[in-house]
Amino acid sequence: MVGSDFMGPDFYGREMRLWQSLGPAKYRLRSACLAVLLAVASMVVLLGCMTLASLFGGLHYGHPARVIVDDCQRVGPISRQGFGYWWECDAVATAPDGTVRKARIHASDVTPEDRGRSVELRESCPVKGATECSYGRPTGYLLNIGLQIIVKLGWLVLVFGGFGVVSFLTRALLGAPQYLRFRAHRPSAADS
Repeated sequence: MVGSDFMGPDFYGREMRLWQSLGPAKYRLRSACLAVLLAVASMVVLLGCMTLASLFGGLHYGHPARVIVDDCQRVGPISRQGFGYWWECDAVATAPDGTVRKARIHASDVTPEDRGRSVELRESCPVKGATECSYGRPTGYLLNIGLQIIVKLGWLVLVFGGFGVVSFLTRALLGAPQYLRFRAHRPSAADS
């Protein structure tokens, strides 16, 4: 069974066989390399999910607002929008009720080609009268739900990857015998 082989009764035996076959230095180096690879893989998955959300995302809620784009800056190749180059633009937003706010629009929802033009986006403010609001292209409800799920899965991969990184780093620092004692795993008669 895969699950029992990974963390089950054979875990102690497998780690001790690795410790003995590789030796202390190579075992620790292997564990440290696995920690680095897992950290990089977790970040790549998260940034990939953020890229998808930035490419297809927007706002499905909120109300229409007109924005006049001012200055834009290019960010990337790695940013909070994910992989690639994106435009972040300063703009002045006017809500239907006449409220005017300065806004920072991310993920290339507007570009330098929109400078000086009035563009219709959606505005979502956390509370009425807030100065910090979110702006984005209008999108469908189902697309938004799907993208939120993808982003949450990316964060979940990062969290579980973080636990794995801590586990591998602990193995690298302590070595197999001390790590297994730290985990308080005692070999059973079947492990002998």
